[in-house]
Amino acid sequence: MDVFHKVLARIFDSTGGRETVKADMGEILKQEGFFPSRDEISSHMVKEGWITEADQPYTVFITHWGVAEAKKTLKNVPDNSRALEKDTRQLISSAKEFVVVTEEFAGNPSKAGLKLVEKHFAGLSAITERIKSDLD
Repeated sequence: MDVFHKVLARIFDSTGGRETVKADMGEILKQEGFFPSRDEISSHMVKEGWITEADQPYTVFITHWGVAEAKKTLKNVPDNSRALEKDTRQLISSAKEFVVVTEEFAGNPSKAGLKLVEKHFAGLSAITERIKSDLD
C-alpha cells in the first residue's frame, strides 16, 4: 500500500467513511511519520478528488470518491494477524528444532553437523524477517 492510500485509509477510519466529518490530516500524518511531506500528500489527494480541504489547515473532508477508493484499498489488504500468528508458531517450532540440532552438534562436532546448524539458523532468520514485515 502506498503512502497516499495508507493516509486515505486512516482518514476513512477517522471519519467513519462519512463525508460530513472533518479529519485532522496533520495529526494522521504525524502518527504515520509523513508530516514533513504533508503538502505534497495533501496536494496529491486533492488532485485525485479523494479529499477536500476544510476551513482549518490540514483539516479535510473525505469525498465520495475517497470513500470508494478507501474501501477498495482496505478490501485488498491481507489479514496480517493470521500470517503473524502462523509465522510465530513456525518460529517457535523452528527454534526448538534449532536447539536440538545445536545440542547434537555439541555432542558430536562435524562439518555436516555445522551445515545443519547453519541451515536451521538461516531458517530462523527468514521467519524473523517475515514476522518483521508482518508487523509493518
